[in-house]
Amino acid sequence: MTIRARKFDAKVLISAPRRDAGVPNKDGSQVLYAISQYSFEEHDTKREIRLLDVKSDESRVVDDSGKCSEPVWLDEDTIAMLRSTDEGETELVIGKAENFKERCLCRLTYRRLED
Repeated sequence: MTIRARKFDAKVLISAPRRDAGVPNKDGSQVLYAISQYSFEEHDTKREIRLLDVKSDESRVVDDSGKCSEPVWLDEDTIAMLRSTDEGETELVIGKAENFKERCLCRLTYRRLED
């Protein structure tokens, strides 16, 4: 996601990748972070949750569905994230950072309390 521009106009600045603050694991060897980038060609924002290995300075995609947010570490190698559904609900997904495709899903339902 490298952008090279001769001049920095509004379009270049809006389409530049944006990274959230990273969340390090307990020993600081890995960092979870979210990145988003707007595309004027597709008129859409691409969102990813990534895992950075601090020692090698390499990062890889943990989730690229665009629906996950708020990544946190539960222990040295297990992470949890919130995932929005097409029905407007929120799910809690838990899995190993190294292989997040194999994960556990917990459905959370928010309902308004009425008198």
